[in-house]
Amino acid sequence: MYPSEARTGRENQRYTTDGIRQVSIGITIDPKTKKVLLITSSKYPNAWVLPKGGWENDETQEEAAKRETYEEAGVLGEIVSFLGNDQDYSFDGKPKTFYWIYELYVNKIMDTWPENNIRQRDWFTYDEAIEKLKRKSVLQNALKKSSIASSSITSL
Repeated sequence: MYPSEARTGRENQRYTTDGIRQVSIGITIDPKTKKVLLITSSKYPNAWVLPKGGWENDETQEEAAKRETYEEAGVLGEIVSFLGNDQDYSFDGKPKTFYWIYELYVNKIMDTWPENNIRQRDWFTYDEAIEKLKRKSVLQNALKKSSIASSSITSL
C-alpha cells in the first residue's frame, strides 16, 4: 500500500544524461463505462490533466504510473498495457520531458488520497477528455493511444 502523503521534490527522480526528466503517465480507464479519469492540475486548478509524475530511483516506470495515479487521483489500478513513449520540448526546442505511457484499469477508488485537498477528479468520455486536454497535446496524444480511442467516433 502507498503512504498517506504524496512524494515531493525531484531529487530522487530520474533524468537522462542530457537532463531530460523521465515521467510516467497513468491513463486510468473504467472498463465497464469506457470512461477515463482526469484530475485538475495542481498548477492550474481549472485545467484537467492525466495523472502523471516523475519516475523515481526506487521504482519501475510501471510502479511510478501506479503510484502517481494513487497520489493524484486516489485510484488503485492494474496496468493493462504499455502504450508507448512521447516527448515534450522546451520553448527553445530542446527535449524537456520523456513520457512512459501506461493504461490502467480501476481496481479501487479511494475516498481520501494524498492530494485530495488540492485536486478534483472526474470521469469523462473519450471525446470529452480530448476536449479537456486540448491545451496539453502530449496528454491528448497519450489518450489517443488508449483502448477507448479506438472505440470512439470523433471529429478530431
